[in-house]
Amino acid sequence: MTDTDGADCGCLTPTGPVRAFAVPGVAPVAGDWVVLSGTELVMVLPRETVVRRGCGPDDVRGEVLAANVDQVLVVQAYSAELTPERTERLLALATAGSARPVLVLSQIDRAGDGAAVRSVLADLAVLAESCPGTPVLGLSTDPGYLGLHRLRTLVAGSVTAVFGPPGCGKSTLTDALSGTTPRRNTGATLVPIPGGGALIDTPGCDPDVPDWLAERYVSRLRAAQRARWRAGSPAGRRLHPLAGGA
Repeated sequence: MTDTDGADCGCLTPTGPVRAFAVPGVAPVAGDWVVLSGTELVMVLPRETVVRRGCGPDDVRGEVLAANVDQVLVVQAYSAELTPERTERLLALATAGSARPVLVLSQIDRAGDGAAVRSVLADLAVLAESCPGTPVLGLSTDPGYLGLHRLRTLVAGSVTAVFGPPGCGKSTLTDALSGTTPRRNTGATLVPIPGGGALIDTPGCDPDVPDWLAERYVSRLRAAQRARWRAGSPAGRRLHPLAGGA
């Protein structure tokens, strides 16, 4: 699945791209593996991973934006006042579906100097410790910045969702990595990248809006971090993991 517009869906097949119509009761998203019968999309195969956003303070299920991704780029635009709470919520939502997160600080050309960028990246690196092994990098799509080259290496050969708040530069980043022309889309869109793999450009997720789902995953992320800290400390080795595998 490459994109959806209501029941109208874009699909990649061995013979090339086709448009198909989802039968009632079937709700595919970008990244899904599906079964086609002629021009009808009749089944969505089981998903290995999902990227999900919350839909309000009372929503307990959220909205699935993309499926079967290997990693999630958690993108935020450079700001000297980037709040830890926003990053934590985005990171929690990104990791909730079992894909590997990558923290990306975009638009670093807005910073006055390199010291300002390094300061924000250091803060992000501390927050990334809640998900061990999470890469953190800064970049700009403007010529002369090196971070985009490193990111190309990270996404090569994988299916990667681009996730973050509105205005952080997700679509610009997707276009730069894929070599495509600027697109206008309101839903998630899968875009193949040179050398193999694909990016899924997802709709904006506003972490500043109160959201039950985001808060739930933040709580689990914090609990898992506490459990690792206890297990790694001399006193913590005598403690049992938190109930429920949090």
